[in-house]
Amino acid sequence: MTRFFHSIGRRPLLAAAALATLLCASAATAADLKVIRLAAPEQGSQGKSFAGAGPVSLVYAQKALEAEFAKDGVQVEWKFFKGAGPAINEALATGQLDVVFLGDLAGVIGRASGLKTRLVAAAGRGSNSYLATALGSNIKSFKDLKGKRVAVLRGTAYQLSFNRLLEDEGLTEKDVRFTNLDWPTSKAAVVSKDIDATFGGSDLQLLKIAGTADIPVSTRNKGPIYGINGGVIATDDFAKQHPEALTRLVKVIVQQARNASDDSKRDALFARFNEISGLPVALFASDFEGTSIKERYSPLLDDGFVSHYTDVIDGAKKVGIIRQTFDAKSWADPTFVNRAVKELQLESFWALTNAAGLIAKR
Repeated sequence: MTRFFHSIGRRPLLAAAALATLLCASAATAADLKVIRLAAPEQGSQGKSFAGAGPVSLVYAQKALEAEFAKDGVQVEWKFFKGAGPAINEALATGQLDVVFLGDLAGVIGRASGLKTRLVAAAGRGSNSYLATALGSNIKSFKDLKGKRVAVLRGTAYQLSFNRLLEDEGLTEKDVRFTNLDWPTSKAAVVSKDIDATFGGSDLQLLKIAGTADIPVSTRNKGPIYGINGGVIATDDFAKQHPEALTRLVKVIVQQARNASDDSKRDALFARFNEISGLPVALFASDFEGTSIKERYSPLLDDGFVSHYTDVIDGAKKVGIIRQTFDAKSWADPTFVNRAVKELQLESFWALTNAAGLIAKR
């Protein structure tokens, strides 16, 4: 009996010793962090790197992460990929990156293909997509794309939106002369009329502004399922080995999202985006028309955001973009963003959304 109670008494000591060992190992691992390797799709113009009209681009332009980690001697490396999601997923697969900023479908493709990652925060919500058509093509709707030469960059979030809009008209990719082109090439091709149309992001509005293409269709106001969400995605290894660093990184993004969420100052925000991207103010003003910047910049992994990824997974499987599905709720890890929001005392700043993507009651 004495031996039994002696054994019971030792258990807390053993647990404490194990915890101390774990904390020491975690501290040692944190001390070992020398560089954080980040990546985003290249969306800039005029030689300026730009990750899209969201908080991440503000973080990059202001060197906010560099300032955050300078005191620790940790280097921050940014890479912008013209090959967008497919190229970033390849770099993740070969261990070249730690944290990336991707549109929903690209992140889903990576996870479905076996990349060990976690969705740790929202980087933007409800971005619009646009159909740019060659002048004189007489394309007015997606129904008119049947038999036409259309470019979309496979593996990016735009591919699924494109498929959904085709489906609305009773069409599939097989009904169009589909070609896989990167964004700069597809824009040049539609202007030269080597293709009839291309589908992609808000930068396609540049062609309309220049008078070199038409924009007959966009996903603006078509509902959450057609919008594109962006995610902050960390590798499993980085999240496990450097949880404190990841929390600090997410915290910097959350702070920038908070600073940019004043709808009364959207003109100043768009002017800043113009400065750091080389893209015109009119492009951002048009893309954000009728929407709340505060809602679009919510970093929360709430029901609406995560459910959107479930829709993306199901939609991508349905049209054959991915073969294997997975549970979006299990992939999402809100630990880091929740802690960041709490430390910044922003628990009540952003409204939660429900599974339908609508503002939910707290």
